[in-house]
Amino acid sequence: MESAIIQLEQSVQKTDGKLDMIAWQIDAFEKEFQDSETEEVSVLRLLQSVTQVKEEYQVLRQDIQEVQQLQKQLNESLRAQLIQVQGHFNSLRNRIVSHSSSQSK
Repeated sequence: MESAIIQLEQSVQKTDGKLDMIAWQIDAFEKEFQDSETEEVSVLRLLQSVTQVKEEYQVLRQDIQEVQQLQKQLNESLRAQLIQVQGHFNSLRNRIVSHSSSQSK
């Protein structure tokens, strides 16, 4: 009978150790699962952030293209005005030169 009690106590200790190991594994799994959920949420947030940055980049790129187009138009307009002013200057200069040469005669 005494040996049966000793075996029972050893069996209970073994079972207790196994239960502790199972409880530890369950805790580890729950922590890992919670971490993986957090990672999934973080990955989803990261993907959303990347998508948002990509969209903002596209909008910024379009804005830059519009600004470049406006700069090109402004540059062409300024060149046309410069050519016109140079034309008027040359015309006035020619009048002055011809007027001064006709008066000196």
